[in-house]
Amino acid sequence: MRAGAGFVAPTVYRAAMRLASSLLGPLKCAGCGRRGGPLCPLCRSHLNAPENLAGIPEVDRVIAAWEHHGAARNLVLDLKLGGARWAADPLAEEMCAAAARAGLRGRTVTWVPGRRGDAAQRGYDHAELLATRVARRLGLRKIPLLRWARPVSDQASLAARERFANLTGAFSARPSPPDVVLVDDVVTTGATASACGSALRAAGAARVEVLVACRRS
Repeated sequence: MRAGAGFVAPTVYRAAMRLASSLLGPLKCAGCGRRGGPLCPLCRSHLNAPENLAGIPEVDRVIAAWEHHGAARNLVLDLKLGGARWAADPLAEEMCAAAARAGLRGRTVTWVPGRRGDAAQRGYDHAELLATRVARRLGLRKIPLLRWARPVSDQASLAARERFANLTGAFSARPSPPDVVLVDDVVTTGATASACGSALRAAGAARVEVLVACRRS
């Protein structure tokens, strides 16, 4: 039997619904699950900005919106692993608020480039999406300055010292302006930020500020 003109295959319908959800956002809070949007006021009030961020080589300072727990962690996972583009909005909003409190000096926004395979599977580069939202909100220009220069091992199973060694020389950069804001989702040991900072400085940057959604201890 042939389908009528108005028939939509179930697989096509499910794909369309996933796409709509990724673009328009969830009906429930990432923290408590209540209806009303991606992050309710109560769950937002339970999120804390990190204190005493440790220095990172090749980086002048790190600005992080939240500690990596609770609803903030869920939003990052939704953005990075769940294909949820909408999660970039509450994260970028708080990143810009943190930047305003800290007095951001950089006028050019760039981002830590995702691995090509991960970005292709997800359908977008999550750090670029954050950089786009941040640059738009702050009225800054966004330029893709960084690229991967060589393959690296998966960082997840490596100790802090091994992570720095694994990423040494992993990035290269286009000629860079003097003050750069480097955007990413999470900073942990700082190995990725340091490797990107080194590449940006070699390309002409005199000052590198890192702006992230979360600091993971």
